[in-house]
Amino acid sequence: MVEWHRAFFFPRVATALQSVSGTAVSTMGEVGAVFLVLLSIVALLVRRARSIGSLILALGAIVFTFYLSWGFAYAYPPVSGRLAPLPRSDDRASAARLVELAERSARLAGRASEGSVSFAGSDAEFLARINAGLEAGFGQWPASLEASPIRGVIFGPAKASRVSFALTRLQISGFYFPWTGEAQIDTEMPRTLWARVGAHEKSHQRGFARENEAALIGLITCLSSPDPTVFYEGSLGLFVGFDREMARLDPEARRRIWGGLNPRVVDALRLEAAFWKAHEGVAGKVSEKVNDTYLKAQGVRSGIESYAETTRLILQAVETPGLAVGRLLSAETPAPEVTATPAAPIR
Repeated sequence: MVEWHRAFFFPRVATALQSVSGTAVSTMGEVGAVFLVLLSIVALLVRRARSIGSLILALGAIVFTFYLSWGFAYAYPPVSGRLAPLPRSDDRASAARLVELAERSARLAGRASEGSVSFAGSDAEFLARINAGLEAGFGQWPASLEASPIRGVIFGPAKASRVSFALTRLQISGFYFPWTGEAQIDTEMPRTLWARVGAHEKSHQRGFARENEAALIGLITCLSSPDPTVFYEGSLGLFVGFDREMARLDPEARRRIWGGLNPRVVDALRLEAAFWKAHEGVAGKVSEKVNDTYLKAQGVRSGIESYAETTRLILQAVETPGLAVGRLLSAETPAPEVTATPAAPIR
């Protein structure tokens, strides 16, 4: 059933959904969801108990169409099987390799920050430019990496959510709406996140349901893009992926790496962290719990911890021929000198 869905059904349902929602300028799914909620409330107020049966039937139809349109993707073969295996090594060698790659990713982010990076323009203009860069990036990595044979499908852009104000307070940077096939992002967050989050949600469009896999594919896409801003955002995401592990395994090496970070990179990462910190609250905690429960219900045993399980996939991607990650990190760049007042890592 899963293989039939992956190889036959999903490409066709993706084509159908994108032919409708992909051409819409704004979000269709959010409008439809609000309409259904209001319709349910009216039914309860008018028909009261008589409407319960119909509402249960409608809920069943929603769950059924979720799995039919996308839910089975959680059971697709893992992307790790299509990446090169990690070379065998002891813990000390693995830790040394992680430090080396973290250093290289820091230098890559510094180089990228010095390119023709621009966050100018209105939200619509900037998002359109980001989407063009992402589309170019998706076409650069090999089709053998795809979760499903969908290379012929024309996917719609990442869209600005109509409820970004709510997403911010729920600590949600973006989401994928499977019933319409739309990737949506929170446009209140710093623009240094837009391409990374947009690429992540657009990876869900392509059948990468697991969060760590969507994160990896999003990074590969950004790093494969010819757009300097999209590429820069990808380099930030790559560094963050390694930095998360460095905080756990080698805090001292992490402090040294942060001391040599390009100031523009430091400013971007601090701004992102400060934005989410400023909007922490009960709503965010509830949202996190709901998301954790949802992911575990889909067979993701680690729940929201799966977001942080991207580093191993990145390490595999580094070893995989034909992907931008390994090539970019193998480019030699002199290590930057530590500034007089080194930047402190983000907690």
